[in-house]
Amino acid sequence: MKKTLFLAILAVFNLLFYYSMRSFWSGIEGMFGIWWLAYLFLAILSFLAVLTVVMRIVRYRKPVMFWIVFGLSAALTVALGYMFYLGIGSLPYVLSTFTDALVFVAVVYFIWFLLFTYPKTELSRRKAFKIPLFILIFVLLMIQVLDLHLNYILTEPVVYAIEDEYQIVWTTNARATGVVTVGNQKYYDLYAGSERSETRVHKVAVPMAVLDAEKSYTISSTAVWYRGPYSGIKGRTVKRTYDFKPVDLSDGLRYYALSDAHDYAKAAIVAGGYWGEELDFLLLIGDICSHLESETNLNLINAIAHAITKGEKPVVFARGNHEVKAERADELYRYVGSRNEKFYYTFNLNGVYGIVLDLGEDHADDWWEFYDLAHFDLYRTEQTAFLQEILASGEFADSGIQYRMLISHMPVVYVQGDFLRDFKLEWTDLLNQFDLDIALSGHHHQLMPFTTDIPAGVDLRFHPDFHSDTTTIRGFRTDANFDTFIVSRRSDVQDEKIPENLFGKKLTGLAVMVDFDVGKQTARYTNNRRETVTVVNPFTGARFEKFEITLD
Repeated sequence: MKKTLFLAILAVFNLLFYYSMRSFWSGIEGMFGIWWLAYLFLAILSFLAVLTVVMRIVRYRKPVMFWIVFGLSAALTVALGYMFYLGIGSLPYVLSTFTDALVFVAVVYFIWFLLFTYPKTELSRRKAFKIPLFILIFVLLMIQVLDLHLNYILTEPVVYAIEDEYQIVWTTNARATGVVTVGNQKYYDLYAGSERSETRVHKVAVPMAVLDAEKSYTISSTAVWYRGPYSGIKGRTVKRTYDFKPVDLSDGLRYYALSDAHDYAKAAIVAGGYWGEELDFLLLIGDICSHLESETNLNLINAIAHAITKGEKPVVFARGNHEVKAERADELYRYVGSRNEKFYYTFNLNGVYGIVLDLGEDHADDWWEFYDLAHFDLYRTEQTAFLQEILASGEFADSGIQYRMLISHMPVVYVQGDFLRDFKLEWTDLLNQFDLDIALSGHHHQLMPFTTDIPAGVDLRFHPDFHSDTTTIRGFRTDANFDTFIVSRRSDVQDEKIPENLFGKKLTGLAVMVDFDVGKQTARYTNNRRETVTVVNPFTGARFEKFEITLD
């Protein structure tokens, strides 16, 4: 029994020692010129580790097999020692990795000991149970330690519009690279000149003009199981091609706006599909998720966007205040369109010029929920300078621009109390100079046409046809010279007496059609049954099935 114990310890030591020298594996290829030899050694060492442990479990006593396995293991120990000698310059890395691996194996062995050695149970004596269980545990550990996930596309691509580029985002099940091919040109998900591979989310920037001209793109991701300083292990490459339909204003414009889905995808996808193949682009105006606590939450945004656009139409994303929350919130910029890791920017979709603003959280920075981590006033101040810079550049007045829009999760034109009052008033003065045709917002979970016929700077109370409480002051409208439409509501009606659907089975968004020949845009609220929702102006009581607005 002592012989088999010694043999198992030697074999496991060899495996851990080899694992800790992954940075040397490329030297094996360099020495022998065979790229797969390093991985063959890994397979042999893994096999010997499993074999020797099984020999101990079954109390194997035949000396011939013992000496064969011992001789092979001893020879491998010598070879590993020589390999270590050649790479002695990486001693700290090897020792650190080996120590971590040893502690991990010790913890696993301790659990095994508690299960099968102390106390003794009938099940622990059954070799037919212990051997398959050990092999299963070993395989699972190797998958976990080496992060060996099957590579496939988890979330299909979404094409985000940012300034003069498209940012194409998709995710894979395994850590992998990200490459987009447009025509004969390849574009990469890079970090300072090197392809990212330690990530499952892939974001590649492509010039708008290039993709608009080609009208097709291919995404590909190659799994990278291990990326060491001098060697690596690549896995499966997945590849998929998509058509792309750039915005074309020759036959008008059709787009759809959604917000506040709060993790419920089905109703959002159905509502957002209102225009079908006629859709030119999609607006996601924040709070698509309630919190960003997991990769699943982050992927949901793209799952909704792709289900509506099929990766064939542009998407514009505005961050909501709920997408500021939870431990994965600082990763959001990798999953959606963003500019310098922030969520305010402009875009120009072949004559459709847009400004996206991000008001951050819906309470002051010292609000208790933010535990002293919020600095959104600084962030908003950046955006004031951003708007001033755009005005100074004059880019919004380019002769090729036919339509101008503002997107923000929290509406700029609606002021409630003192919070954000100064920013909204200052921003309104700036935005009034852009000759905007429309503004789209969410946040309020109400269907609110905030049109210019609502008096500016006057205390507002809800109209009785909109809400039962007509006495409470609801804030005021800034002196904006553009109409704002607030979406969405998790309901198929505007009626505030009917509460929102708790399970997200209903959602209403906004469908907009622009006819440039007659100089008119038509906006209508539509629900997830793709019906037009009749709404009243919350402050004037005027009733509408659609809004027809003359373009300047």
